[in-house]
Amino acid sequence: MKTNNILLLFLVVLISINYTLAVVVSQQGGNIPNGSASNNRNKKDLQSAANDLQYANIFKNGAGTIANEGTVRIDMQGTFSSGGQKWHNLQGQLNGVKGKSTIAHVQVAENAMTDNKAQQNALVTMVINAMMDSYTSGKTYSVLDNGARNGL
Repeated sequence: MKTNNILLLFLVVLISINYTLAVVVSQQGGNIPNGSASNNRNKKDLQSAANDLQYANIFKNGAGTIANEGTVRIDMQGTFSSGGQKWHNLQGQLNGVKGKSTIAHVQVAENAMTDNKAQQNALVTMVINAMMDSYTSGKTYSVLDNGARNGL
């Protein structure tokens, strides 16, 4: 009997973890707008800047730099609406370069916002990973709630 209870508890925990991880997703899109070539130093600096991202800054409404490390900064470019959703436009950009300076681009949907601290931490990690995937691929990444949280 105890084995059945432990198995049931394990199943409930697994479903809970799966639900939490399946809600917010990262999707690859088209080419980075105003994309720029970069080097290994830029990649290292982008990773350091991305690691400094904080949940509140990801959902900031005003434009401005939200992380900065060496040759790279991450700017919140502002928000835009698309498909009935409000998005926050984050761009990894080269410092001191005028014109095409974007080396990574992530847009984060407001439907991914949450009051749950663990989910906030998971979202920040997903945005960091999306930023680095964007750098590597040269593509824009979108981070959004896939509808499971709201039963959509």
